[in-house]
Amino acid sequence: MKAAVIHETGGPEVLRLEDVEDPRPGDGEVLIRVHAAGINPVDWKQRSGGDLDFPAILGYEASGTVERSRTDRFAEGDEVFGRVASGAYAELATATADGVAYKPEAVSHEEASTIQVSAQTAWQSLLDVAGLRGGQTALIAGAAGGVGHFAVQFAKLAGARVIGIGSARNRDFVLGLGADEYVDYTEQDVSEAVSDVDVAFDIVGGGMTESLVPTVREGGFLVVIASGPPEEAAKERGFRTALHVTDSNPDEMGQIADLIGGGDVRVEIAEVIPLADARRAHELSESGHVRGKLVLAVGG
Repeated sequence: MKAAVIHETGGPEVLRLEDVEDPRPGDGEVLIRVHAAGINPVDWKQRSGGDLDFPAILGYEASGTVERSRTDRFAEGDEVFGRVASGAYAELATATADGVAYKPEAVSHEEASTIQVSAQTAWQSLLDVAGLRGGQTALIAGAAGGVGHFAVQFAKLAGARVIGIGSARNRDFVLGLGADEYVDYTEQDVSEAVSDVDVAFDIVGGGMTESLVPTVREGGFLVVIASGPPEEAAKERGFRTALHVTDSNPDEMGQIADLIGGGDVRVEIAEVIPLADARRAHELSESGHVRGKLVLAVGG
């Protein structure tokens, strides 16, 4: 099979399209013919300095068709999506039966390939970890990105008042997703522009985390995914904080897919890029200016 392979850590140039042996599914696994694979920051962070066994195939989320099944849950020909075990940047990938879900007909493979990491991260961070509910206020940093654009929509569906943070060029996009207010971090001081939020969701990390601390009310919650949680600052201000790491949950993935298929949630795909151009996909993702998701077109 063809796969984008790395033999060492480094820049995007270490990604090479090569012929490699097909992976073999173990007991309780399926072999998936990948149609589309989602690009995520964790991919290029691993590529640039991760602890990997080489040669390595990157990528965690994919959508495709079951080629071979060693589980009673799925049969050959089933269309599935979710977390893959052997690397998503490849024509074939293995996955455990509890790591994937059935793809609804109304959802494209490109859309489905964004659910396991990006959409589930937003869902679990806001709803499972922070317990966001109707009538509360949610502040989303990085609101136009892969995780962020889902977060805005999930928060709105939960009945929350939503404030998005991003650059000026994404204001109309984020407001179009349902955000009630927007803060342009290039022109405004977030810590001064926003206060008393119930849930803040930091997708950006770095200096953004510090700027969000004053915005959270006493008893509120700050969820981070890109850096360590500000535990001391949270304790001083009387709110909770957590670093969230996403778990595969087929039931949640199915719920999200149904929302997408029903038109209640929109998937913004910035570009569908051929597997052979995985290097360019990483360059774009690392720029930090992608609106929505980048997807690799692998096959199908």
